[in-house]
Amino acid sequence: MSKDIMTAEERIVASINLQPVDRVVCAPIIEQNAGQFAGMTNKEFIWNWDKAQEAIQKLWEAFPVWDSNAYMLHGRIAQVAKKCGPGRFRMPGEELEDNAQYQIHEFEAMTREDYSIIKEKGWTEYRLTFLERAHQVSREEVLAGQKEMGRLRQDEIDRSYARGQSLTWGAIMGTLPFDALSICRSMERFYKDMFQIGGEIEELLWIVNDAIIAGSEAAVKATGVNRVFVGGTRGSGQFIGKKQFDRFVWPQLKTMVTALVEKNIVPILHFDSDWTKNLEYFLDLPKAKFVLELDSATDIFKAHEVLKGHCSIKGDVGASLFTVASPSELDEYAKKLLTTFRNGEGLLYSSGCNMPMNSKLENVKAFFDAVEKYGRYN
Repeated sequence: MSKDIMTAEERIVASINLQPVDRVVCAPIIEQNAGQFAGMTNKEFIWNWDKAQEAIQKLWEAFPVWDSNAYMLHGRIAQVAKKCGPGRFRMPGEELEDNAQYQIHEFEAMTREDYSIIKEKGWTEYRLTFLERAHQVSREEVLAGQKEMGRLRQDEIDRSYARGQSLTWGAIMGTLPFDALSICRSMERFYKDMFQIGGEIEELLWIVNDAIIAGSEAAVKATGVNRVFVGGTRGSGQFIGKKQFDRFVWPQLKTMVTALVEKNIVPILHFDSDWTKNLEYFLDLPKAKFVLELDSATDIFKAHEVLKGHCSIKGDVGASLFTVASPSELDEYAKKLLTTFRNGEGLLYSSGCNMPMNSKLENVKAFFDAVEKYGRYN
């Protein structure tokens, strides 16, 4: 077996720059599956930070080829998520059974009248109001949760570096403006607003966009990592037409990516849902300066066909391959994925979004084993 000749950080930087590497970057998103791997209930995992981190360490020790940590747990651990998580959480051991997966429930926390608050006070201030409503807590509790989340984020960073991993991103900046407003308002009502008061929505989207750019710059200074997570789901071609995409999604997306690149920040565009219809748009973004992360709804092979030589792509072993397929079926897909992308074409090998909590161990092993079997270049 060949040995690594690049550090994890060198490997991910080269991959994003579309340069040759010694082997493919292995960067699955792992959180709750680690607890199952370590033999604990999800209640133990999601409520006890130290136990959760011990479980993640055990999984890495079993599969040290996992060289880039796409970490997220600091915002999902129960004590934080219940105060300032991205939505209203239902947690194992509380609203759910002890070994259930946590849930995020959407509801209309924002009213149409709240749009004036964003105009007057800005997105950052309104976000605190949303969190108060979503979690039914005080402003002081929200701020305390955010402070604790920052402390735990640094702990995840330190533990990742101690293992010799790179950080896929240094901070999770939330979502595209279209998604940010939709999540607060609820999808049904926001889509209605988009058609009924589209001019006002456009104005708000630019306010949110400016806040995300500024927040990304601050996060890079805080973490020392110039890669940031930006999510997107609801603005894809799966949900809205080209006319709406051109008006309500693409202008902010293009401006955001361009502005971040100018600040030497690499956006990791974590884009769930099916973006196949929108792939050619990404050719207008700066070459070799961003990552498009897919979750199996988008055809990753079509994405490779369209964007080969333009940007790094992260993905894309889907949930069903971990949970209901055989290990050989997962291996077959991984082989196709790892051999379709040539060295220097920027693949970041990953699960399609999170590795499912109920993934079969033999399939998890097949996922990691595929790196040495098909993803080694030296």
